[in-house]
Order: sequence, then C-alpha cells, then structure tokens
Amino acid sequence: MAAVTLLGSTAVALGPAPAVAAGTSSDVDAPVVTSTGLVDGQIIGRGQRLFPSWTDDSGVSKVDLLLNGAVLRSYANGELDRGLYLTVPAQLHGTDADVTVRAFDAAGNHGEATSRVHIDTEGPHATLSPPFGSFVSGVVTLTAIDVSDDLAQISLFDHATGREVAKTTAAPWTMTWDTTGRTGGAQVHFELTDKTGNVTFLYGSYAVDNTGPAITGLRFPTQPDHTVVDGRIKGLSRLTAMVDGRSPLERVEWWVDGTLRSTSRIPAAGSYPVPYFDWDTGNENRTAVLEVRAYDILGQHTTLTRRVVIDNTGPAITQITPGNRALVRGAQFKTTVNGSDPSGIREAYLSGAFSVPKTPFTVLASAGKDGLRTLTWTLTDRLGNTSTAQRVVIVDNTKPKATITKAPANGAKVKGKGKVKVAVSATDRNGISRVELLVNGKVVAKDTAASYAFTVNTARYGKKIKVQVRVYDKAGNVTKSSVRTWRR
Repeated sequence: MAAVTLLGSTAVALGPAPAVAAGTSSDVDAPVVTSTGLVDGQIIGRGQRLFPSWTDDSGVSKVDLLLNGAVLRSYANGELDRGLYLTVPAQLHGTDADVTVRAFDAAGNHGEATSRVHIDTEGPHATLSPPFGSFVSGVVTLTAIDVSDDLAQISLFDHATGREVAKTTAAPWTMTWDTTGRTGGAQVHFELTDKTGNVTFLYGSYAVDNTGPAITGLRFPTQPDHTVVDGRIKGLSRLTAMVDGRSPLERVEWWVDGTLRSTSRIPAAGSYPVPYFDWDTGNENRTAVLEVRAYDILGQHTTLTRRVVIDNTGPAITQITPGNRALVRGAQFKTTVNGSDPSGIREAYLSGAFSVPKTPFTVLASAGKDGLRTLTWTLTDRLGNTSTAQRVVIVDNTKPKATITKAPANGAKVKGKGKVKVAVSATDRNGISRVELLVNGKVVAKDTAASYAFTVNTARYGKKIKVQVRVYDKAGNVTKSSVRTWRR
C-alpha cells in the first residue's frame, strides 16, 4: 500500500513503501535526546525533578535516568509526563557528576544526552535571632544571621495552626510574627531552602508573654522599726515590691510625685533579689503619690499607684490624771493618759513603766516621799513619732492634826435637855477637806469651813454620850480625836 501525506486538504500519494525483509524491523532510527533538563555546570541538590526533551519518528517508549553511568530508574511511557526525579547520594556532595538521559523507542533503538553538573546535597544553615526558648510578645521581628551563601527562602510555620505565618526570600532575612493575644509556649519550625532546593528544618519553641508583670504586693516596713503603717510613713523607710510574671523581671522603678527616685535592676542570671526602695521622706508632713513601675525583659510594664501619708508628728496628748498639782496619797496611785494619732498609738510610757495597752493608758505610779512628784508621760505612735507631757502632783501621806479646843471634858455631866458646843482646831499643810462630828460612833454633822464648830443636842441621845471628831485633809488622810464620854 502506498504512503499518503496530507498537505493542507490535498492527499498526495508517495508510492508504495519499500519492501522489508521478513524478521527485521522497519524502524532503525534511534531517538534523539535534545535536552537532559539540565545544563553543564548547573548546581543541583539532593532531589531534582527533570523535564528532558527528545524526538523520535515512532515515539519514545522508555527512558532511563543515569548518574555517573549507573541507572537510577527507568520510566515507562505513561510516567514521562510527570518528569524524571533525580535523587543524589549525600556522599557525592561537592563533586561533579554526569547525569544521562537515555531514551528508547519501541524497536529498541536508543539515544542519550549527558550534562555534567555540580552536586550540592547539604541543606542551608542560619542562626535565628531571637533564638529558640526566648520570651517574645506582640509583633515579633525574627532575623536569620550567619546564613548560607546559597540561601533562597525561609518560612516560619506555627504548629498551633499548622500554617505558614511568615516568609522571607532576601537579605536582611527578617520576618514578623504577630503573637498578640497569646500567652504560653508556642511550638514552631523554620524551613530553610537553598537555591538548589535543599531544605533544612529547624524545630523549637518560644515563650509568648503578652500580659506583662504583675505587682502583687507592696510591703511597708513593720516591727521593729515602725516606719510605715497602713500607707503612712516617716523618715527613712525601706519599701519592697512583690512582682510576678511569666517573663523575667528586668527592673522596677520607684516614682514619687512624678519624679523617678530609684531603680531596682534585676540581674539576668543568678539570684532573684526583691526590689526595694530606701525612701527618705524628709520631715515635712504631707501626702505623696508613690508609683511602682515593674518592667519585664520584653519592655512590658505594670504600674501600682498609692497615696502615702508622710507623718512626722507625735500623738496629741489630750488628758492626764491626776490633774496638775493634785494631791495624791498612798504608796502607789493611779495615773492615766489619753491621746490620739492618725497613725495609731503603739505604746504609752511613764517614768520606767509601760502602761496597759489600751486607752486610757493607766499605770500605778510609786508615790515616794511627801512633796512634789513629776510625772512624765511619753506616747509613741505606730510610726515611732513621740510626744511627751509632764504633770506635777503633790504626794501627801501625812495625817492632819486635830484638837477639840472647846467641849465638856471626858467624863463630864451635861444637862439632860440642852445644847453643848464643840469647837475643833484642824490643820494640815495641804489643807483640810472636812471635819466630821461622831456621836456614839455615827456621823451627825460635818463642817468644811474653819473654824470648825458643832452643837450637840443632848436630848437626842441616851444617858451616856460618846463624842469624837474625825478630820480629813485634802489628800484623803484622816485623823480621829480621842473619844469623850459625857453623862446626863
């Protein structure tokens, strides 16, 4: 049968095909590989997909891929549209190698082409900043340094979402990662790809902190220096701050009335000291605004503000008993003091003795010898401020002197009905309070004005009348006269 070639729409007869001897193939032309998919001198990595090209009058049925003369894999006709995948052994890194593509037609004819390439099977490298394990917050800038010369791309994947969250393809190799709203550990990995397609995976995690430090307490000094109580303060006082946070603390600033007064620096490693501020408040009474600002290593900060009353004034002493120049008697006498203070009163002290711990503050004081006795009371508030007040009292343990100067004598007989006069002389250096007349043991009259005189109505008593006077001085000392017995 003659071969026919279609030119346009006209059929042209080319004559009968030449006869072929029995048992021989009619296809003697080998395929021609026009490209291996590579070029001489090309750098290739560990894995490379090639798309070679060839021609053949009857079509290619199989292709072999060879590396340095050894067949790596054979591809059938149905697999060729996906290209040829070249896998390079790691030990060939840094060497030159021959990559051959050998094409076969159905008749077994084959042709091939070879490209000499340079092998690079090592993945790229880089150092990340900040490194894995670092604390980060907000929008984080990540930078790759000390990168391979052939680095082509870096991608960041967040394991929480499984998605690529950042990518960079050129120097300075920086990426941004938005961690806003997250706190806790974040697992990630970086994919570093070089120009040959080699990939290096870097796995790790970051500590994400978007909450900042928390000031959980502000401690004012307590016993024994008593310098600060309930937001009130005096003199030189050491304040300490309790700070918690996920990220390490970097510093604590102490501000007074808008002015930075002190900074507590926290070392990056080693011991974790408690931030403190030695505050010299001065001698002026006032209210100050204290701010404590805590900063973590990420720059996040928290502020605690307190109004502090500076109190350098001692308690106000409002009352002392006994009164000034009051008369007291006995081996001991009770003395009290009352006072007030906005910071509270911690103690009251009198000349060698502390009082009972409640108001009015009370002490049993020793009287001592007759005469003047000075009481010195000292009140101390809870900040250590003191106030002192003195009181002079008169100790009088001497009994007054009493004499009946006019009255019937002891054993005298008096009228059954009538009135008998009794006159008394009473003296005391601190004064007489009163004179009492006792008849038959009962008080029947009192007199507080000198000279002291009484009248006894004899008709009101029995046949025997016992008369006596009792004298009190102003300190409470008492003296009794002898008893006179009258008969009527």
